[in-house]
Order: sequence, then structure tokens, then C-alpha cells
Amino acid sequence: MKRLRTVNEAYAEILKEDKNTAITPYRIRVLCKANKVKNIPNGNRILIDLDDLLEKINSLDIVI
Repeated sequence: MKRLRTVNEAYAEILKEDKNTAITPYRIRVLCKANKVKNIPNGNRILIDLDDLLEKINSLDIVI
């Protein structure tokens, strides 16, 4: 099962792992709009595949 999170929930998960992260909610939204991270638009919200986001950040597969 996919772990789908909103932008703010995904950001909170990143903060748990790294308190001094340079990733911002805005940057997560930009990555979603560029389709660099798996996401599902849901009305005004974006549901993000948290595992895909973390994998891309950890592997530096995306340019932030």
C-alpha cells in the first residue's frame, strides 16, 4: 500500500528525519507540478507518494 501524504504531512515526515532540512513545502509542490514525484491531485490538495519522494531525495535523482 502506498503511503500518500499531503504536502504539509510529507514535509513533517522529512522534518522528523532531518530537523535542518533545506527542503520546503514550496519545493515539494514544485516537484509535484513538474511530475518529478508521483502524486495525485485531489481537489485543492496534492497527495504525494511519500516513499517515492524520500527515495528521490535520498538518491539525489532530482535537482532541487
